[in-house]
Order: sequence, then C-alpha cells, then structure tokens
Amino acid sequence: MTFTNQIFKQKACKTCASVFTPSNPCNLYCSLKCRGKNSYYLRNYGLDEKGLEALKQKQDYKCKICKSEGFLIGKNNHTEKLAVDHCHTTGKVRGLLCHNCNRALGLLKDDLVVIQAALDYVKEHTDD
Repeated sequence: MTFTNQIFKQKACKTCASVFTPSNPCNLYCSLKCRGKNSYYLRNYGLDEKGLEALKQKQDYKCKICKSEGFLIGKNNHTEKLAVDHCHTTGKVRGLLCHNCNRALGLLKDDLVVIQAALDYVKEHTDD
C-alpha cells in the first residue's frame, strides 16, 4: 500500500503562529527560519537571538550564581552551556545559570525559606 501526496491538517507554527500545511505530522514550524536554533527561547521566554546574546554578554558568558562557563548537557539538541532561568510565577527571565545552579533552584522550589535553611545548614556543617 503506497501513500501518494498525502496532505496533513494545517496547523499554527510554534514560533510565529502563521498557519501552514506540514509535510509530515511532526512538522511544528512553517520554515527553517522559524525552526531556527533559538526559536525555543523566543517561544518560551520571549528572547530573540539578540536578547539572548545581550544576556550572555551582560553576564560575561558565565553563570550568575557560581560564575562557571556552564556545560553542555546530553547529546540531543542542547547547544547552550547556560540555561535561561525564570520565575515560575511571573515568567520573567532572571538571568542565565549553569544547568546545575538552575536545577538546584528548581529543586528548592525558589522558596527563600528553604534556600536560607540550606545555606544555614551548610554553614553549620562547614569546617573552618
């Protein structure tokens, strides 16, 4: 059984929201430009390539917390050493963090009481 000229339902582009007819059901973007490397940042944080680059420059390409250059995670589509950190309540971008610092804040649920308790705990058990 062969399928010829199968047409898939039109959908909105994940980046620009224009309606397009995908060539297969997995196509999420209307063009290569919209599928570009930083379309994820635009879609999720409202950051275009210039905005992302400005954040990197402002932080000297280093994690806002530990000052490391960060690192790449996994072998998939990760191309950035730093993660965009944002407030989960407001959605506002706070800065760029290495993946470890970003995860740590997430695991501590951005809760200032828990973060302070963790700081107090580490101070209490640090040998001077």
